Formats: sequence, C-alpha cells, structure tokens
Amino acid sequence: MDRRPLTRRWTMALASLAVATAASLAPAQAQESVKVGVLISYSGISALGGVSADNVIKLFQKTYGSTPGGKTLEFIRRDTTGPNPDVARRLAQELIVREKVQVLIGPDFTPNVLAIAPLVTEAKVPAIVTGAATHGIIGEKSPYYLRTFFSIPQTVRPLAQWAAKSGIKKVVIVVADYGPGQDAEATFSKTFSEAGGTITGVVKVPVRSPEFSGYMQRIKDAGADAAFVFMPIGELSLGFLKAYSDAGLKNTPLKLLTTGDVPDESTLDAAGDAALGVVSAGHYSPSHDSAANKAFVASYQQEFGKSPRISMTHATIWDAMQVLYAGLQAQSGQKFDPDRFVAAVRGMAFESPRGPISIDKLNGDIVQNAYIRRVERRDGQLQNIEFDLIKDVSPR
Repeated sequence: MDRRPLTRRWTMALASLAVATAASLAPAQAQESVKVGVLISYSGISALGGVSADNVIKLFQKTYGSTPGGKTLEFIRRDTTGPNPDVARRLAQELIVREKVQVLIGPDFTPNVLAIAPLVTEAKVPAIVTGAATHGIIGEKSPYYLRTFFSIPQTVRPLAQWAAKSGIKKVVIVVADYGPGQDAEATFSKTFSEAGGTITGVVKVPVRSPEFSGYMQRIKDAGADAAFVFMPIGELSLGFLKAYSDAGLKNTPLKLLTTGDVPDESTLDAAGDAALGVVSAGHYSPSHDSAANKAFVASYQQEFGKSPRISMTHATIWDAMQVLYAGLQAQSGQKFDPDRFVAAVRGMAFESPRGPISIDKLNGDIVQNAYIRRVERRDGQLQNIEFDLIKDVSPR
C-alpha cells in the first residue's frame, strides 16, 4: 500500500487546522458543536486507562487545536468500570439518547463492544474502538465501528511466524481461558503448525484468581523449546511472570514468547527482573525509534510527567483523536454526517507514534506494523526494545 499521498494530505490538513480554527472563530460564522462520548474505564482494573485517555485528549487538542473542521467539540465521559457489558450498554444508550453524542471514543473491552453494537448501528454513531482485541468484531458487528487498537491475530500471527523462522520447533501454549485467550491459542497453533512447528501442549488458565505455580510443572513437562503466553494486561500478566521466574524457568533453555500485553509498559516496572529477556510481539513501545514518537513522548512527559509510564493505551487514544479530527476535517463547512465521517476515514493513512497505520477501507479496522521486542534494561529502566519488524499486518 502506498501511504504517501494520504499521509501528506492528512499532515497538510493538520497543519491547516490552526488557520481553519481562526477563520471559524469569526463572529459572522456560527460553529456547529459535535458531542463526543468517551466510553471507557475510569475505575476498576483499568482505571489508569481513563486517566491516560484524558491526558492524551488534552495534549492532542493543545497540539492541533480544538475546532477541527470548524466544529467545536464537547467531550462527555462515562465509566464502563471494566469489562461490564450491562453497564456499557446502559451508558451508551444514555450518551446516545439523552446526551445526543455524535461520535464515541471507546468502548475498551470486547464484551462492551459487542453489547453496544446494535445501539451505535441503529443511531448511526461512529465508534472508535480503543481497547477490544477480539478478531471479527469491527465492521462485522457494526458498520460504524472503527478500531485504533489491534486484533489478536495481528499480534499473534507475526510472533508465530517469527518463532518458526528463528528455529523454534516445539511450543507449549499458555493462555487465559476467555475469548481473546482462545483466539490467541487458535491463531498461534494454526500459524505455527502451518510453518512446520509442533504444539506440545495447551495450558488454559482461569481469569479469576489463578494459582500460577501449579501450572509451571505442566510447562516444564511439555518438552517444548518455547512457551507462548497470552495474558491480559495487569494482575494476570504479573502473576505469570513472577511464577515463571520463581519456578526457575528463566534459568532454562526454554524461551518465553508473549503478546505485548504481558510486558506492557504500564506494569513492566512492577514485574521487575522477572520480565527481563521476554520476547514479545507488540505494536507500540515508547522506545520506538521515530521522529513522531520522540516528539509524542517528549511532549507528553513535559505536560504530565514520566509516571505512570507511556504505554499502548496512549498511542491508541492519540490515534483515535487523529481519526476523529480527520473525519471532522473532511466535513469542514458542512453539517456533521455520520456516514460521510466513516467513509472519509476508511482508507486513510496516518503517521502514529507507533509507526505508519491505516484504516482498512473495507471494514474500518486498523492495519499496522508488528514489532518483535525483547525486554532489556536501558538507562536504568526496563524497556521493550524492538529488533525485528513485520510491516502492514492485516487485522484478519
């Protein structure tokens, strides 16, 4: 895909926002107000994500202005409290019916995305999904869904291909036993087997209060060259890494391969030395070497400090704002239209802190690079250091 014309066009559009904003403030012109619902977690297991999202929205508006396409923005926030579909459905209905929002940022978990799909479809409210990784939910569940996060196959497939090319012959799979974990297991098993590898065992771990130490012997007994692990960000990832280290598996030839959730920057300091050497596939690290990312990291840290650390959540919300502004800028001087908004951003390409991304023209999902990284200590801090790249990975 040749992104250059689209990228230049979007860069020029952003550069002209200040001019468009100044013109739109003229007294003779009335601005249209667009209400944006932010439907994500501000409490519960992902409370930090809500704070991060608010910070990124503030930074984006400080950088690019607050009236894209001459439209004033009003952000209305609601707390899903985590993966809670009943709450998400009720709040989405409140935002759409009572608050009359025209665009949503979020929701951030697969059950929530599935729960509100009929609502956004009936009301024709574009929703920029920022935290659900299950395959087959964007486009398929609603034509008004767009995604700036990632899909499980988009991360797992490149890792399985890299493992096979790197001489790994046998892998034991360890996943959290719920939708995304099952998706990860199926994708890795299929991809690795098709590349000539062998799956020596599958270990499924309950998502509620697992006793990880009991699973370590099963991993040892699997006779594998590597363990592929998927756990969601947070307590499960930290619990697995600690148990893996305590069981002495770090001191064996067994390699540890994971999705980017396990050594995510939001929990990497808490994992400590247990995370050293973990090889993962992911789509963003604050150590990513690009001018756009360096500028993003520097401006964010100057505005909000270095703690909590910048993570995938920050890049996801930044790109949701890019999509939002691009869709509104495409309707400059026109009344907001949800169908034209979706049509405008599908097929667009952007320069993200994570590297080049684009929105799939057919279904609104994200196309992006996958990076193979290793956890190393650099400048006194644990970091995911990229050492291999798979370009333009499809979400399907």
